[in-house]
Amino acid sequence: MAIGHAQARQWPGVVALVICCALWSLNGPLIKLLNEQHVPGVTVACFRSLIGGLVFLPFAWGQRGQLRRVPAAWPIGSVVMFTVMTVSFVISTMMTTAANAIILQNTSAIWVFLLAPLLLKEKPGRVEGLVLLVAMAGIAVIFLGGRETGLTGLVIALISGFGYGALIIMLRGLRSVNALVVTAMNSLGSGLLLIVPTLIWGTVLLSPRGWALTLTLSLVQFTLPYMLFSWGLQRVEAHRAALIVLLETVLNPIWTFLLVGERVGTPTLIGGPLILLGVAGWLLLSARQRSPARRRQADCINA
Repeated sequence: MAIGHAQARQWPGVVALVICCALWSLNGPLIKLLNEQHVPGVTVACFRSLIGGLVFLPFAWGQRGQLRRVPAAWPIGSVVMFTVMTVSFVISTMMTTAANAIILQNTSAIWVFLLAPLLLKEKPGRVEGLVLLVAMAGIAVIFLGGRETGLTGLVIALISGFGYGALIIMLRGLRSVNALVVTAMNSLGSGLLLIVPTLIWGTVLLSPRGWALTLTLSLVQFTLPYMLFSWGLQRVEAHRAALIVLLETVLNPIWTFLLVGERVGTPTLIGGPLILLGVAGWLLLSARQRSPARRRQADCINA
């Protein structure tokens, strides 16, 4: 009964995560529309993080002391990698298709596989490595067909995937800190880091339409879904949540096609599913490794 009740409790969290994905996936068309307004990518990344961080700050301020529990390298690395991920994703979305940008960002699993043994002393299994080879095959397909959209945008999108993967490692190191504190720290810290680059390479002068799109990106696409994400993770196991949020990779190109009219190229249609299959396989294998401990815990509850 206890297990059945726990599973029933997950459904509101699942719904929250699905809504979160639908809102997160709006970044493709919103960034494309800002590009049409000639707003530089560094400006978009700076304002989105800065505004989102200011919104999160009141919720996280009372628990900021939790950051003293961890070595300073983890929060510093987290802010830096969050910034790398955000800037490179925005710029890559402006330079290549939204589908390429979001799919290549999800190569983060490959970087987690490579970095975890070095930084966390967590060694992945050989089978997991074979699964990730499938994802790497998908990357090769997209790059071989990348002449359609330009290789520079694809490389920057891959850098976004590295930033995302390294960020996952940093978040693992910050697992004892409240998620809202980490989100506020990353968002506000990233926004502050990007102020000087924005003054040099970007602009702070936006048109009314540019400001409206930026506020929508900051509040509707960024802040609200992160709150839903934090709430959903309190009710849904991490490996299931990770699989659910892959939905963003499917919804992003759909929103971009409906709102901007951007089509997905053939290499992405072939390589994208390979990458998603590799990432999903990696997540499922990770969940399977934890299942014996979960079954023992269930036996204790039933007893």
